Amino acid sequence: MSGALTQVRRGVRAEAIRTGGLRSVLLLGALPAGVLLPLLITTAIAYVAERIAGLDSSKISVSAATTSNSVYWIITFTVVVGALVAAYAQATAMRGPAGDLDRHLYRRPWTSAVARWLFYGLVTAATCAILCAAVMALLPVAFPTVYGDVDPLSAVGVRFLITVPIYAFFACGLGVGLAGLIGHPAGSLAALLFWVFVMEDAIIFAPNGTKIQAFMPFLNGVWGTGQDLVISPPWGVDGALAWFAGICAVVFALGLAAITARRRPGRASTKAAPTGAH
Repeated sequence: MSGALTQVRRGVRAEAIRTGGLRSVLLLGALPAGVLLPLLITTAIAYVAERIAGLDSSKISVSAATTSNSVYWIITFTVVVGALVAAYAQATAMRGPAGDLDRHLYRRPWTSAVARWLFYGLVTAATCAILCAAVMALLPVAFPTVYGDVDPLSAVGVRFLITVPIYAFFACGLGVGLAGLIGHPAGSLAALLFWVFVMEDAIIFAPNGTKIQAFMPFLNGVWGTGQDLVISPPWGVDGALAWFAGICAVVFALGLAAITARRRPGRASTKAAPTGAH
């Protein structure tokens, strides 16, 4: 077991090195989409709402924002981007020369996948915690008319600081597991995006769609953070977060099984030399 833990620690360090540099996937992809974009959208909406609220008009008004709606874009973008990066990292590590290197470095197939979940999950969780704290602290200062009631130390604010990182961590595990199942970078990203932004919303149009939607994992995860949503799963906010975590764990386990199957003799990514070759 100590050897497996050593491999996991080695894998976490390897992912940290792999994502370093000016051309890294974190800098070129995750930073703009997962950090800058949600901050830009949040600030733009807050600025417009504050300007409208300051108008001397009886025809248009803006309701004061609550803490429970203050970090919506972080939950929507930062978490999903982290899961996409984790899925991409896992899928690319299973193909071509990178796949051969992964087989050589990690005798146990599950250790590299666990290392990727830990690395990307912890990085995404920490990023979400920092962004949530910063947004909830700055919004009432910069835009007091509309966001004056936002309070990071309120019960809802403290819940966000705890649950959004948890949601982010498990979402990255689902991303790694999904990539293990699909085994292709583009296919993994497409499946994850379709799942989050299309299927979970469109399922409401199916027969008994409202009831089915209450079981959708990402909607449960978002609701479990404390974010206001129209759905009401039957198990409450804590149960919703646990439901999401359980589904992520199952998908990750299925992904590990698929990764292990690909490691079996005769499934190597490089072709053997033809018989009789000299």
